[in-house]
Amino acid sequence: MSRRAAERRGRWAEWLAMIWLMLKGYRVLGHRLRTPYGEVDLAAWKSGVLVIVEVKARATYAAGAYALTPASQQRIARAASVLAGRWRLNAAPIRYDLMVVGTGWLPKHERGAWVFEQIGA
Repeated sequence: MSRRAAERRGRWAEWLAMIWLMLKGYRVLGHRLRTPYGEVDLAAWKSGVLVIVEVKARATYAAGAYALTPASQQRIARAASVLAGRWRLNAAPIRYDLMVVGTGWLPKHERGAWVFEQIGA
């Protein structure tokens, strides 16, 4: 798959993930959010929790989970803390979710896909 086609597929997956989250009662705060540590695919709010969602467009759930490396988890967590500060949500708990699009008719949403413990916190 060409880089351009992969980019289009990724954007489509993010839009589908946003719609799926909204149907499930989440308030989407933003998508493709840039920070000094990198980009966050989706940020949402539900029940007093800031939810950071990494979206993967893959044929299987396992392929999507495998693509979420420990290094990318750390980068996303650092970016999430920047966003929490930007939105004055430092006191809110942050949950990290994974959404894999392309595994079937509906996206596969794993809540709490990983936990990030900030050192010294």
